[in-house]
Amino acid sequence: MKSKIFFAISTLLLASCGTEDSQSFNDVVKTSEDSALYVASGNCYAGGVVTSTGVNTVTSFDTKTGKKIQVIVDYNQLMPGDSPVGVDEYDADHLLVLVENTTGRRIDLVKKDGSSISTFILNATALSAVGRKLRMAVDGSGYLVSKSSAIEKFTPSKARLTQGANPYISAPGSTCATSATLIPDFIQLSNGKHLYIHAAATPNNKIGVISASGYVTTADCLAVQAAPATTALPTAISYMKPGRVLVSYGSLTTASNFIYSYDIDETTNAISNVTSAYLNTGIVNGPTAMAEDPVTNEVYVATGKFNAIEKFIYDRTTRLLSLVGSSSFIQPNINTRCVTAMKVAPR
Repeated sequence: MKSKIFFAISTLLLASCGTEDSQSFNDVVKTSEDSALYVASGNCYAGGVVTSTGVNTVTSFDTKTGKKIQVIVDYNQLMPGDSPVGVDEYDADHLLVLVENTTGRRIDLVKKDGSSISTFILNATALSAVGRKLRMAVDGSGYLVSKSSAIEKFTPSKARLTQGANPYISAPGSTCATSATLIPDFIQLSNGKHLYIHAAATPNNKIGVISASGYVTTADCLAVQAAPATTALPTAISYMKPGRVLVSYGSLTTASNFIYSYDIDETTNAISNVTSAYLNTGIVNGPTAMAEDPVTNEVYVATGKFNAIEKFIYDRTTRLLSLVGSSSFIQPNINTRCVTAMKVAPR
């Protein structure tokens, strides 16, 4: 009886918040001043590395000190089974949060100060498989969500955008993957092309570039790059604009936990200058999420094995990451268990 009452109250809370119909694609000025690192803890992916159980919260941390600002939303107080797995900035005041829940996957609109939350997108057809990551389209043309073997796209009016009867990007084939099973993360390049990572047994552990119009035929697979080791599984991407990405890898093979830097020619699609940016498995082991500060070239990496968040400086000349400080920037705490997504944005 108690669980039924809790479920009813939780459902009422979501319903009372309403559905946010207004759209906002105004450019948000990115700045390192008064910014926060927004951290989601839920059902994470660490490339096979055993992790702690996430606590289903979205929390803000100060990007200068690493101190906790506040728990913005505790999903344990909403629908039973809710797990936040994706976070992006919607506008100056709000975040979008992808919520994984087998009984009702959705995207929420959350006020950065935690004062309000409402259901933003609810689409059982599009969100029919385990949600992985959420990204705002770079040109304001909608919202993208990766799931097990596809990337879904919603228009600004929240309608599902398909390729015939299929998702916007569905089971990329050809050299992109012989069998698409797990797309843990992706980004859009500045020209709208999609760079995604695929985590499966070799030879399908790789990164690939997909056409800006999505995936319909094998011709839409524009370029691929195999993982640095057959035992390394890609877990997260960080876009170091322009034309540079970082990819983290996790593995049960300890030596295959690392971060690599790649140059991406956004016109020719060529992937080059493959560089081992950071390798120290005593610091980064089972990385689950990354986030970049576009102003300072600072990069934050969540480690699934240690439940900490490390801060690095990315050198665009050497393509290497330098660890900031002699101890973890954000020490292990309940809100950094099994981090699923992170975002640097103004408070």
